[in-house]
Amino acid sequence: MSDTTVEDIKKLDVACKELSNENKIRHVGVINNLGRLIAGGFKVGISPLLDSDKVAMTYMQMQLDFKMRQELDEVLGPIDYIASRRTKQLIISVPIKDNLVLISAEPDADDKQIIKKAEELFDDIIISTI
Repeated sequence: MSDTTVEDIKKLDVACKELSNENKIRHVGVINNLGRLIAGGFKVGISPLLDSDKVAMTYMQMQLDFKMRQELDEVLGPIDYIASRRTKQLIISVPIKDNLVLISAEPDADDKQIIKKAEELFDDIIISTI
């Protein structure tokens, strides 16, 4: 099992902020294997569509959904990303070790462009194993 160090969190936070600068993105955060936000958050000036309890619940739900989908990794291969487009929001999760990069954007945002940028930013971050 890996623990995320303070140095790792700083690197992840920088990547979250950089991705947040992209057009139409509302939130970029990294959630740990327990579904807790450890880096990033909402873009400055953006109000969440959900209250803080529901946001926290969503983090846990996304991590649980990812873990359940991993049950098929042996047959289908590992998950590159999960994307869902709702009427009011695009939600993307990209795995990075035991953590998930959770991105929300306006519903008309280009999911392929966002995923490509997220992979460029987060794939280079090496998370320490303790």
